[in-house]
Amino acid sequence: MTAGQPATDLLPLKGIRVLEMGELLAGPLVGTLLGEFGAEVIKVERPGRGDVLRQFGPAVDGESLYWKVNARNKKSVVLDLGRPQSAQVLRDLIAASDVLVNSLRPGTLEGWGFDEDSLRAAYPKLVIVYASAFGREGPHSDRGGYDPIAQGYSGLSFLTGEAEGPPMRAGGAIPVCDFMTGFAGALGAMMALYRRDARGAPGNGGTVDIALYDVAFRMLGPLLAFRDLTGKVWKRDGNHSLGGAPTGHFLTGDGEWICTSVQNDAQFARLGPLVGHAEWTADPRFATPGLRTRNRDAIEEVVAAWIAARPREEVIRQFAAADLPVGPINSMGDLADDGHLGVRSTYWDSHDGRAYRQPSRVPKLSREEPAHASAPALGANTREVLDTTLGYSTLRMDELARAGVIGP
Repeated sequence: MTAGQPATDLLPLKGIRVLEMGELLAGPLVGTLLGEFGAEVIKVERPGRGDVLRQFGPAVDGESLYWKVNARNKKSVVLDLGRPQSAQVLRDLIAASDVLVNSLRPGTLEGWGFDEDSLRAAYPKLVIVYASAFGREGPHSDRGGYDPIAQGYSGLSFLTGEAEGPPMRAGGAIPVCDFMTGFAGALGAMMALYRRDARGAPGNGGTVDIALYDVAFRMLGPLLAFRDLTGKVWKRDGNHSLGGAPTGHFLTGDGEWICTSVQNDAQFARLGPLVGHAEWTADPRFATPGLRTRNRDAIEEVVAAWIAARPREEVIRQFAAADLPVGPINSMGDLADDGHLGVRSTYWDSHDGRAYRQPSRVPKLSREEPAHASAPALGANTREVLDTTLGYSTLRMDELARAGVIGP
């Protein structure tokens, strides 16, 4: 299957064309997600090295696996936007598109003459998705930024880590906010397309504005309300949940880790007998979830000792038999051998004749086969797109190539 080729004609976004301008993960993931549901995604890349994602994160044989996994189902067009002749090519690409994804640093596209007012006037049906660090309004709107900045600004880092330790980045080196931004941006694009095409607004594509910190802050919003109403700042508390006990990560007797989160009275009533403390249900300290939260140390000390005396598989088996929420803390080694993940969440791809797994499309839709086109080589589709989509002649493409406007 060639880059950008859909797997089936039944995909719901077949016939939608997306023009993607931006690098790394947040904005480009919008394009990736739309492409996985059938949209034709044309990615504009700079000459020479292309998207920085091509060199990002763990690599095999010099090829980034973040690129291979997160740039699938796209067509790569190399266009030197620093050259004056490129402006007309870009205008033609925009005119042929339903969605423009712009995650360039604020002001970059505008500096080339493509400000929102001009785009809206020239292409009223166009859906524009802006993905940026701080959004398109407010005193920080002109700033750039990456996932660590967004996590810190949103409050997510402040709430991550041990109670007495420093704030930490959620997910470690994984750019959590970038991924959340991509999913939210794709949802926004879908809603704008639905309004345009199914709700009788054919002349209004609309604008989607998503900031890197938006979804993280949306998750933490109730804690700001708590601050407003009580004057208190909610503090980080390790792996504990907001309420209930026991909650968190526990070390097993064979040196592995599990996670549990016992939240309600019925669950707690089953926990006590399991760990040898049936009397807990009559203990006034543990009568409600709120009381158990305040007295969680007394519960978790006992539970931690019980878990530490048993291997992980036994702990999981006994918790599951008591209908208590439990799960392993998996490494990538664990996941490589996990049967559930293999059935539901991955498919096999090939790299130089060696098989490896890619994550399946999220979310899943019934009655269709997903698109599984490989991530494109730099500029692999430049002439194809300019020919079949824009109708450029070979002579014109040769002239643009000689002028350094298109590549490779």
